[in-house]
Amino acid sequence: MPVYNEELTSSRFYVDFDSQLVAVFKECSGLSGEIEIETFKEGGVNDHEHKLPGRIKYGNLTLRGGVANAVPLWDWFSEATTGQITRRNFSIIVYEQDCSEAIRWDVKEAYPVRWQGPDFKAEDNSVAVQSLELAHNGIKLNKQNLSPSVRSTSAR
Repeated sequence: MPVYNEELTSSRFYVDFDSQLVAVFKECSGLSGEIEIETFKEGGVNDHEHKLPGRIKYGNLTLRGGVANAVPLWDWFSEATTGQITRRNFSIIVYEQDCSEAIRWDVKEAYPVRWQGPDFKAEDNSVAVQSLELAHNGIKLNKQNLSPSVRSTSAR
């Protein structure tokens, strides 16, 4: 019997740095991975090139959030500008509508490579938002924390 699973919404996520609330983020982008393709041209074979899997490359992640909790992120970036690169592991967690954890991606050995402060406008009363771009050494789907609804979908 097919199982109906409620789609997860992109607004119900949390970024967990070693089980500590460092900042509240309103956006996380760049969660991606790609296998590079290497082509090999074989002599005498003129109708195609062989395409072989190469290295895996991951895109940088960008976290955007309010400036109210800016100090820990600024300190991390500021240390990196002086050559003190501190790599940190963290998780991106998406929640079900009932607030239970649905799915978690673990990010390995991230460090800041770009910080951007908020734009200020005298006539605007929106929240001041900063962004932090992070390079890292890979993303892994943490299958131990999959919710039953996500687990039943992945078993198909």
